[in-house]
Amino acid sequence: MIRFRQSTLSDADAITRIEAESWPTFLAAPRSAIVPRIEVFSPGQWVALRGQQIVGAAFAQRVRPELLATSQPSYDQITDNATFQNTHDPAGSVYQLVGVGVAPEGQGCGVGRRLIDCQLQFARSLDGIQRIVGFTRPVGFHQFPELSIDDYLELRTANGRLQDPVLSFHLDSGARLVSVHPGFRSTDRDARGYGVLIEYPI
Repeated sequence: MIRFRQSTLSDADAITRIEAESWPTFLAAPRSAIVPRIEVFSPGQWVALRGQQIVGAAFAQRVRPELLATSQPSYDQITDNATFQNTHDPAGSVYQLVGVGVAPEGQGCGVGRRLIDCQLQFARSLDGIQRIVGFTRPVGFHQFPELSIDDYLELRTANGRLQDPVLSFHLDSGARLVSVHPGFRSTDRDARGYGVLIEYPI
């Protein structure tokens, strides 16, 4: 049985392991970023547990809309280099989903989806939240070097779902694609540096 709760500082080491196991090395958040996230906004950091073992984690912060208003936002800019220290605003009207990771032993049973659902339910319970957004990755874009990002985002599987598994994960669950941003995260080679802004209904 999987259960979910908001994180505490005692979870930092386990969450660091989750990040290392579920993200490429150059994208995984280190402990030095995870601890500040919990310190500045522990209610927005969620974990999934199987028994007493943490098998998944999801992160979010509250931000002011001005933070996302720049035409070319970068991951480091809108997360304060992944720490949330200077970007999280307790009065921010935008709930920003930042990432979700699931350890191998937690995969295959919907942990990632349920973590996002926990985040959405929590965001909708907060006073003053007007938008729920996240920058996600077109993770399969590197497999289609001949395509533009716009053409890649039009690719569909035989059953009509988006070709990209990460975008499909969000859009199949009610999110909509808002905008596309080159240079969002230059180290993300799989996404060829792009970020895609998505928004869930409030």
